[in-house]
Formats: sequence, structure tokens, C-alpha cells
Amino acid sequence: MSSSHIPLRFVTLHTATIKGIGEVALRSLKLTKPKDIQADWTQIAPITAVIPAPEDALIDHYIRWSGSDPAKYRGTVPPHLVSQWGLPFATQLLLQTTFPIARVINQGVTFRIHGDLPRHEPLQVQTHLHSVQEHKGIARVTVRIVTGTVSTPDLVETDLHMAFILPGFEKSPKAQKAVDPIHWQPVGTWSASSHDGFQFALLTGDFNPIHWIGIAGKLSNFGQKVLHGFGMLARTYERLPTPIQELDIRFVKPVKLPSPTLTVETGIDPATSEQRVRLRGPEQQIHLVGHVK
Repeated sequence: MSSSHIPLRFVTLHTATIKGIGEVALRSLKLTKPKDIQADWTQIAPITAVIPAPEDALIDHYIRWSGSDPAKYRGTVPPHLVSQWGLPFATQLLLQTTFPIARVINQGVTFRIHGDLPRHEPLQVQTHLHSVQEHKGIARVTVRIVTGTVSTPDLVETDLHMAFILPGFEKSPKAQKAVDPIHWQPVGTWSASSHDGFQFALLTGDFNPIHWIGIAGKLSNFGQKVLHGFGMLARTYERLPTPIQELDIRFVKPVKLPSPTLTVETGIDPATSEQRVRLRGPEQQIHLVGHVK
């Protein structure tokens, strides 16, 4: 699918996300002075808002991009589309902290799904800083986004796990790779085209240039364009058996654009009896790992 299949007009649906990216960029370039900064993160007030229902056309294009069956979400909204409505609120909270948010490291996402998000109903979004832990020059931050309706406010809980490198950080030596005891079974595959970063940006508003501008990708630590973490998660989610009650994943290695066949695998951890999930690349590299219920 080429990027022309996704309407450019979708950009107008993401003004809050684009504004947040702009504010982060201006702060990182020191063109604006931070305001409303809280040295104590526990004093940052939660944000609760009711937003319009996502547009049907946006949802349908997003479902097709994710590789899902449109019939699966005929009257509902994919829970992982939270990246479209939730990230602006998370950015608002992080802009009130002292962390260098332009250099955020997205470490993973946890979903707890208590019910389906209905289409055609305004969504109530509650967002707060759930935890902050600083250790050895790294601040690990979790932002919790709870999405539902006014009458049923807690249908989907999403935890965004991220890290910020602080002054005094010392890189730890790599741990020795342990033997993997899990017998992995493939449950689905997907691939990524060179246009997927731009497509996902049109669908969610995350126009970070390392995902869709070639020169920005080359100048990044990755050496080329890479797919958004939430894009990697969405396509992996849609290859897993359903229904899903909980999905907890950690990003290990970005998917470069383009990338050939990637394999979604599951297996039982003999030590914990948990159902594990991972995304494996064509050269046996692991892109994400976690567990699913």
C-alpha cells in the first residue's frame, strides 16, 4: 500500500499531537523558556478530557494499515489507536517535568483491556504520571492513559514506559545472554515498506522525522528510517490470538524501513507459565518481547 492511499487531510485530525511535537522541539532548541515546571513529579495534576469520537475513515484506514480484518472492529475502536488520542496528553504532562523529553527512549507499552471502545461515542481520556524511578543516571517514567466513555471510563488502560538519560549516567556492561527455554511457535507475519513511517504519521500524528524523512533517519542513531514503536506494536497485536486481556511488551530493537518478513511468535515460559510473545526479524534479531493474556 502506498502512502497516497491514506488521505493527507488526516493531518488536520492531529493538531494536538503536532502542537506537542512542536513544543518539544522548541524547548530542545532553547527557543522557548519552560513554564509550569514541577520539580516534584507527584505535584503534576492529572488530565481528564472528553474528546470527539475518532472519525470512521481514520479508524478504517488504521485497521487496514495494521493488517487486521475490518469486521473485527465493525463497531469498535482498536485499543492501540490510543497513540492517536493519548500521546498529546502524555506530552502535556512530560512538558511539566525537568526531563529532557526530546531525547526520550520509548521502552514499551502495557495494555489492560476491560472492554471494547465503542465507535461514534466521545471518549473520556484520563492521563497521569504513574511512576518515576531514578537510578544510576536513568529516569524511568510511566505515564498511564485510561480511555473509555463518560458512562464507562475505564475500558482500556495503557501504560507508556519510557526512559530519560540524566547527567551522571554510566553505561552498564551488557549482561551475558541466557539460554532461552521457551519453545517459540509462529502465529503470524508482517513486513514494513519504506512508506510505512509516513503512513503511520498520517494516521496518528506522530511526525517525528526519523520515521519518514530519509536524511533524518540517516543522521539518527539508527542510520536509517525506523518504524514507530506503536506501529510495530499495532501490527504485532493484530497477529496474536484474540481476545486479549493484557499485553505487556518491551521494545528491544527498532524495525528499519523497509524490512522484509517479520515473524510474531508465542510460547509458554516454563518458569512462570506465562504466555510470552516476541517479534523476530529475518536475521533472527528480536524487535520486541513481552507477555500476553
